[in-house]
Amino acid sequence: MPIRVACQCGQTLNVPDQYAGKAVKCPKCQKGVGVPGGAKPAAVNPAVRKVGAAPQVPASGGNDALAGLFDEAGLTKREGVFCPSCDKPLPAGTSICVGCGFHLETGSKISGFQVETKEFGNQRLVEAAEMMKREAETEKRMLGAGMPWWMMLGILSGIVVMIGAIAMRMDATTSGQESTIPIVRRIQVAGFLPVLAGAFGFANLLISNFASLAVLVTAFKESSKQGLLSLFVPFYAIYYMFSRLYSKKLVPTVVILWVTAILAGATLAYALPRI
Repeated sequence: MPIRVACQCGQTLNVPDQYAGKAVKCPKCQKGVGVPGGAKPAAVNPAVRKVGAAPQVPASGGNDALAGLFDEAGLTKREGVFCPSCDKPLPAGTSICVGCGFHLETGSKISGFQVETKEFGNQRLVEAAEMMKREAETEKRMLGAGMPWWMMLGILSGIVVMIGAIAMRMDATTSGQESTIPIVRRIQVAGFLPVLAGAFGFANLLISNFASLAVLVTAFKESSKQGLLSLFVPFYAIYYMFSRLYSKKLVPTVVILWVTAILAGATLAYALPRI
């Protein structure tokens, strides 16, 4: 049986009984009109309602409503174990956080614990970065353990001298003509063995001179005083190189200097009188 309802605007509505206890819209003023016959919700007076008051949550759907509020605020419930110090997720049964060294049982950090910082969050990127770092360190060690620059320069200069001397000697043999330059002519008419010995001796002399230059550079790097003393004071360079053998890591340089100097003296003493 229809329920007769009067709107505030004067319009009378005949509402079906299935809408008892609900609100319908007036077709004339478009305002809500309560239909009697059901349990009416408690009316709230807008004049006495406090600003900022918390909304009333039905008891039956309280948990769902609170969950909806947290979701809207961007808050999600986390599950598992987290470090109280750095908030790092921890596997079950963990006693010590590997991120910051916090001991969960004692409630304090381990003294002397060092944290290894990762530049990337992806594990594969971290492994690739560590591999590149190891390769760079290996390459650096190999270059550092290689031949010094001055020794390479001395050997290359000696090879050039040897090739030039042999070329001059072979040119005189094949062409039968001698140069007008005295030193070149002496090399051309000399035997192959003295020429090879002389070139080898001169090459060792170059290497020995470059080793002496390396010692002098080391002295200047230590101080201007040590460099000037090694340069101008007789025999001070010998004292300097032997007094800094281990502190300046001069053992290889000094060994090469004296070995090449002895070889140069012996071979040149044999070759020069025969050229």
